[in-house]
Amino acid sequence: MLELKKVEWVLVRIIVLLLAYCGIIFAAPTPLVFDTLAEPLQKSTASIEKLSQKPVMEPNKQILRNFLNGVDATLSVGRELSSAKEIDKEILNAYLKELRELARTKESIDTLYRKSLNVAIVESDKKSFEDLVAVSLDPLHHPRIRSEVIAFYRKNYPHHSIKSIEALCDEQALEQKSIQIAIEQEQAYEEHLRILKRSEVSNVKKTAQIGSRNSVILSTEANGVGGYEFEAENLNPYTVTMSIDFESLSNLKTDSKLPLFIEIPGRSKKKVLELDRISHALGVDYRSSYGWVRGSAFAVHQNNYLYKLPFLKGSNVYVSQGYHGEMSHKGLSAYAVDFPVPVGTPIYAAREGIVVGSEGGSNQGGASPEYRQYANYVIIEHSDGTMGNYYHLKQGGAVALIGQKVSKGDLIGYSGNTGYSSGPHLHFSVSKVDPISMRRPMNLPIKMETAQGIVNLPRKGDRYTVQ
Repeated sequence: MLELKKVEWVLVRIIVLLLAYCGIIFAAPTPLVFDTLAEPLQKSTASIEKLSQKPVMEPNKQILRNFLNGVDATLSVGRELSSAKEIDKEILNAYLKELRELARTKESIDTLYRKSLNVAIVESDKKSFEDLVAVSLDPLHHPRIRSEVIAFYRKNYPHHSIKSIEALCDEQALEQKSIQIAIEQEQAYEEHLRILKRSEVSNVKKTAQIGSRNSVILSTEANGVGGYEFEAENLNPYTVTMSIDFESLSNLKTDSKLPLFIEIPGRSKKKVLELDRISHALGVDYRSSYGWVRGSAFAVHQNNYLYKLPFLKGSNVYVSQGYHGEMSHKGLSAYAVDFPVPVGTPIYAAREGIVVGSEGGSNQGGASPEYRQYANYVIIEHSDGTMGNYYHLKQGGAVALIGQKVSKGDLIGYSGNTGYSSGPHLHFSVSKVDPISMRRPMNLPIKMETAQGIVNLPRKGDRYTVQ
């Protein structure tokens, strides 16, 4: 959520530069709807108006009032620009500059809100706490902040119910019960795997398959000076994030910070850790295991990349569940989009990359979590290490094969209704490994090209034409 807010002003700049380059802003027969550029800011005004009336925010009340007044004025200018036959460049530039300033102010307000909430919790200021949680701003839904709020609530309000926090509890429970599509998008985290002796590796590799538990191997052998050397090998075509931890170390030490999290590129092996003997007069022993998950926690998403809608050019598509959707797009899986389309609709790559996941053998699906394992999909690893996930394809509908290089706009499959699905649709998202847990995928906000302009906040009910 916070990441999205930080890039809103960049989005505005990209829209204008792109359209200016194409000669659209000042020459196109269909005017750009400028007032819609302020919609992300306008959505927060009701909450900020409410926040400005709380005593806890009195020292910062003027900042909040300036923001609210600025949004009103900017919307008015945007409407004038949208209806104007000719665009005044000076007015347009001033309008865009004001949008950027307002986006920065909104980010500052989020920071003030977050800090005030933290102070209320640390100082057990229940009155300020109640005032703040009564206002639903984006930081309140951040997993870490939400957990802290719920913990304080349960400790200090055992016999009292606060409606807004009960809603947060429900939101958290939804995640904990794994009704999130993120679990479906990526394989489950493989954990408690046994470290092999180096001599065992060749036999294990004979039976390993792509994506299987033993497709990422951690092996060890003596280093010749009383310690041990650990080597990781990834047999998969995609990058994985490995975690290594030790339950106990006896007369052994390592310079590596534990637990160790390390990225292993596809079809590669590397030395990852060494244990050194402390005293040669004493014996050594250790207890350890490792785990891994597909993708990179260290990937840095190219935020300005413009993704194609994954459908045929010229077709019209509808959003049945957008970002922060009520049904399942919550928490780490908030940034995903569901497009209801008929079974057999051609699906095209939204971004170029290498196919690292392809499954099309299932014909089962239903509106129950038990069907998750039956989803057909295509997963594409992008150049920045993120993954493009295309889910619920029909049986035989995964056209792109593992290892295949695809370009933006290439046919990769056909939509369906397999897996955890209540009806025919395509579930699309871009993800990386969550850098906090290092064990779960985390969806990322993206920008998509449409005939209506660049979209960075798809919502239920939106309709787009594919460019």
